[in-house]
Amino acid sequence: MNTVETVDKAAAALVRLRERRPLVCCLTNTVAANFTANALLALGARPAMVEEPSEAAELVAFLGERTSSSVDGPGGALLVNVGTLTERQANVMRAAVRAANAADVPWVLDPVAADKLAFRREFVLEMLNEKPMLVRGNSAETAALSDALKGLAVLSTGPVDDACGFKIANGVELLTRVTATGCAQGAIAAAFCAVEQDAAVAAVAASLAMSLAGEAAFACAKRPGGFQLALLDALDELTPDDFRKKARFV
Repeated sequence: MNTVETVDKAAAALVRLRERRPLVCCLTNTVAANFTANALLALGARPAMVEEPSEAAELVAFLGERTSSSVDGPGGALLVNVGTLTERQANVMRAAVRAANAADVPWVLDPVAADKLAFRREFVLEMLNEKPMLVRGNSAETAALSDALKGLAVLSTGPVDDACGFKIANGVELLTRVTATGCAQGAIAAAFCAVEQDAAVAAVAASLAMSLAGEAAFACAKRPGGFQLALLDALDELTPDDFRKKARFV
């Protein structure tokens, strides 16, 4: 696909996301949980924050039941974010991923700081063997995992996002000065995976959603506190035409 076709498909995915309001089971870090939930709600999806192993597997299985009974595709998706990983949380994530793979529920892995810390790096390598639909990480994280990421769909973020080979230059520096924007983008990527079978399109959509919302937020809020609130409003206001008219590729 060329960039125009891909952006059109990403814009259509945003329409479907708001029509279907997919449920995203978020196994995420404690720092990011609140903002992640709010970002999903602002964009039009629904968050479910769980920590108990049996509940995580049960919820993902429920999403699988919704998927099997729906003509529209998955009823939701799973996010696995290792930002404050503990051994207990790792077990929750293992249970949820097993349930997701058994039920054909799409899932996204966010390997937070796996380039720096051995415990989470080993866990991330284990999870990569379970074949997530999409991996979303910053450029340092994805570079450190490059060998293990071969054959997987990857959204690598930075000054220029690499969304499965599509280089997207939208965004503002202030996105890096507000807690959890990257983690929230991982959840948004999962929401798009619930409504779009092509991982590359979902990656482009997640990149554009956060970067274009960041640009809109920065237009009216130049400091981190106001910017964070403005970012939620901008996600709510984002339109498919914003994707088509404002996306910048390099």
